[in-house]
Amino acid sequence: MTQQRYKSGTRYQLSALSRYKGLTLLAGGLALFAALLTVLPSWFLGDATDALQYAIDNGLGLTPTFVYYCLLILGVAGALFVTILAVGYAFAIMTLRWERDARQEFFEIIQENSMTFHDQVDSKQLLAIAMQDVRWVRFSLNPALRSMIMSLGSLIITSIFLAIIDWMLGLLMLFGAPLYLFFAYRYAKKVEPVRRARSEQNEVITAISQEVFRGIEVVRAFGTEEYEENKFEEASKEYQRLQTREARLASFYIPHLIMTAITFISLIYVAYYVLLGIYHVSTLVRVLGLLTSFDAFSFMLPRFLLVLRGANINAQRIVKLLSWEDPLQEPEHSADVDWSQDIVFKEVSFRYTSNDGENDSYALRKLNFTIPGGTRVALIGGPGGGKSTILKLLLRLYDPTQGKILIGGVDLRGVHTRDVRAAVGLVEQDIFLFRRSVKDNIAFGGVGACEEEIIEAAQKAQAHEFIEKLPQGYETIVGERGMTLSGGQRQRLAIARTLLQNPRILLLDDSVSAIDAQTEFFLRKALDEVMRGRTSITVTQRLRTLLESDLIIIVDKGRLVAIGTHQELLESSDHYQRIFERLPGALQHVKQSTRSGGAR
Repeated sequence: MTQQRYKSGTRYQLSALSRYKGLTLLAGGLALFAALLTVLPSWFLGDATDALQYAIDNGLGLTPTFVYYCLLILGVAGALFVTILAVGYAFAIMTLRWERDARQEFFEIIQENSMTFHDQVDSKQLLAIAMQDVRWVRFSLNPALRSMIMSLGSLIITSIFLAIIDWMLGLLMLFGAPLYLFFAYRYAKKVEPVRRARSEQNEVITAISQEVFRGIEVVRAFGTEEYEENKFEEASKEYQRLQTREARLASFYIPHLIMTAITFISLIYVAYYVLLGIYHVSTLVRVLGLLTSFDAFSFMLPRFLLVLRGANINAQRIVKLLSWEDPLQEPEHSADVDWSQDIVFKEVSFRYTSNDGENDSYALRKLNFTIPGGTRVALIGGPGGGKSTILKLLLRLYDPTQGKILIGGVDLRGVHTRDVRAAVGLVEQDIFLFRRSVKDNIAFGGVGACEEEIIEAAQKAQAHEFIEKLPQGYETIVGERGMTLSGGQRQRLAIARTLLQNPRILLLDDSVSAIDAQTEFFLRKALDEVMRGRTSITVTQRLRTLLESDLIIIVDKGRLVAIGTHQELLESSDHYQRIFERLPGALQHVKQSTRSGGAR
């Protein structure tokens, strides 16, 4: 669908009206017509009263004129019923279509934002805004805006009809109606901060619930159920307090008092002239009917105005996210890249942005190194050294804060992220699996892959055997985040997913950490086949991987410490020697190398 950028919350809020102009004109016209039909029975009721009075005065009984007006009132009531149904249906179609499109637009834009956005905005907040805020904006259009159009239309038509009866009544409405609207606006403005706080507190309750349900295993393991229950109870009490405060503000409802005062003054005025014989009783009936019918519409006007203003806050929250300026910009034309060529980091520095929008300290500082095409690279270093960050930059989840990453001489910033991620595959350390079938999770790496290709990828990843033993095999639904599978099984599915992608550059973020030795042996054979003829970078602390790598890069605290082959680093880098000596099996390897005439 076509994505739009909105300059304000109001424009976003009213975007449904501009998006569906035909429906808007139809719905608005029907709403005004319904307002007219609401007023007409009161006017005809006066005519019916005159006809009845004439029949009584002349002893005529039920005259055809009186019956005519009764049937006319009944017909108008029927037309009003049909019109209100049509108004409700037209507004419902328009606003529900808008809600569907708005939520789709929100999903598409947010999904396209870089990881910097998701570092700053909590996923629970995104979920609350996508579901609740969009719905509140829709409520502001239907029923709030729909009812306000009918109420204001009724106010104008009632004022005109009263002015026709008596200019003093029209003058009273001329002064009373603005006063009524002023206090209605003032009421909405007073309640608005409370409504906003209530919306934010509802978001807190949603966040607490989602966090506990997703982390229920940890909650149970540490026995903190009571603590979480108390936390949820406190949040619920605060929500109740805000609701009570809003109800207290609503208890003294000045706009309705103003409308009651207008009705009282009008009736006293007309009744006085009836007693003087200037007006008939039918005039009093007509005025009473007009004010009563308007009062039925006007009573909820300030509350709908509150919904309209409150939803504007929701719209502003949505627009703020939709208008977020992404530091990762897509090129107008994606450059062609030979992915088999050298990867060059040239003065690359990078720092993340935290939730408050402030820049954290640098995760990488002025990295300079070259990875020849087709090389097997081992990336090692201590925790927080920047290893995973290097992989994310190569996948273009982020762009360097400073410096360039060149592949085949082409700056990665000049390549569309779609093309980068088609050529660069990642097996992440924190495996994420979708709540879908095993087959769908593997096929995520190659949309449109046939069943044979999926099975082949699973076989290469040493996953086929355990998949066949699952209750429904490849059709077995994986639990949320893959929690129904072991760590090793999740990693093998992630590897199969990446193998199906068939990337030109393969990134492995400690991807065999949860696999037993026997499975690792078979998996290594599969990875050997996959790595042949393509560049691969593996974040690892495993001796075997270091020994089989063509190049080893050591990073620590975001800086390049050393780069070279295993043998070169043993001879030249004290840092690498210390890492190597702590690896399981390193001592045995040194002894074997010594006996066979190796370097150490």
